[in-house]
Amino acid sequence: MTPNGPWALAWQLAAQQAAAHQHTFLQASAIHLAGGVGDLTLAAGRATGLVTAHQDEPARAQLNLVPFTADELATLGAALAAGPHRELLLAGHLPAALTDSDHTGDVAITPDPAHFTWDCSCGQAPCRHTAALAHAVTDRLNADPTLLLLLRGLRGHRLTQLLHDHAPGARPKRQHQYAAFVPAHQAFQARQAVLPSAPAASGFLPDPDAVTFADAPLPAPPEPAPALAQLRHLAALAADEARHLLAGRGTLDNDPVSDAVRIAAALPGAGKVPDLAHRLGLEPDELRLLLNAHEVGGAAGVRAARTDFPADPTQLERAQQAIAPLRPASRAPLSAGDNQVTDALVGVQVRVDADGNWHPFTADDSGWRLAGPAAQDAAGAYRSALSARRTRTRTFPPHL
Repeated sequence: MTPNGPWALAWQLAAQQAAAHQHTFLQASAIHLAGGVGDLTLAAGRATGLVTAHQDEPARAQLNLVPFTADELATLGAALAAGPHRELLLAGHLPAALTDSDHTGDVAITPDPAHFTWDCSCGQAPCRHTAALAHAVTDRLNADPTLLLLLRGLRGHRLTQLLHDHAPGARPKRQHQYAAFVPAHQAFQARQAVLPSAPAASGFLPDPDAVTFADAPLPAPPEPAPALAQLRHLAALAADEARHLLAGRGTLDNDPVSDAVRIAAALPGAGKVPDLAHRLGLEPDELRLLLNAHEVGGAAGVRAARTDFPADPTQLERAQQAIAPLRPASRAPLSAGDNQVTDALVGVQVRVDADGNWHPFTADDSGWRLAGPAAQDAAGAYRSALSARRTRTRTFPPHL
């Protein structure tokens, strides 16, 4: 079993380094692939399983993992809540970009090899049973990387609460204030004390977020199928596209992202933006900009929003000369690169496409937004972008 995702691969490497015997760790993969790991349970700080190696007696293997500390959770929560991946996390995804600790406040989500400890009923841990258990966890992380957050003690309502608590503008939690202290003997006499129930035989209290899997290793679950209404619209879109192609009025778009944006814009209830962005390998804000580009400029607008290429320097120079008299302020020079001319002072950019048309863009918090249809020259596109910029400024005044 080879990890095919960045989180599963990072887990596999850490677990392998934590194992005492590398050869045993690699051989234990065969035990897992043969269905030797059953009753697999993942919970905060641990993974357990019943491992049967060949004809041996089953052994109860356990992998213990150091969860995030309170300080790490505070740092991680602040970084994730302020970063661009918050929506994907709330939608139940763990973006691959978060393997880079620059996005997580230097708090690594992937455990360090020193965070692993092993236990097994065979009495020889770390052993082939614990190694097979680690391989079984790798398999599950291939299918659902968010299980890694569970193992580190952060999943479900805990993750949601962490992101809400550290969201920009969130109010700090208020501490309870008590009017007066009650003497201990009065509190004890006020009501009969109820002792907590005894912990489970394993020594751990039940974890409401724990996940238990079937005995045999399972392949990754299939992606959810589109709804019936969406399938009907997809068939209608495909038929229209075929008619246009047969009549010579259309061209095939070989870019899968542009084609997905076109379909998503046409389908009713195509799904939440974070889910669709995750499937396309985009950030949610990036997909929103592409959907806006399709709405404003169609397929050509999406290509202009996505495609950079080295344009003719003479063409860019002529564009700057045409734009210069139209600028409301000229304290800073225009900048030109690839197929773009940018007026950073007013947040306006124009881009030329392969057909020589110019597309107007304006800057906002999420990036460059297509502001109108294409123009035949750079001056026309600049006027369109400048007008859209002024309209947005009047409609959405800055907060004082």
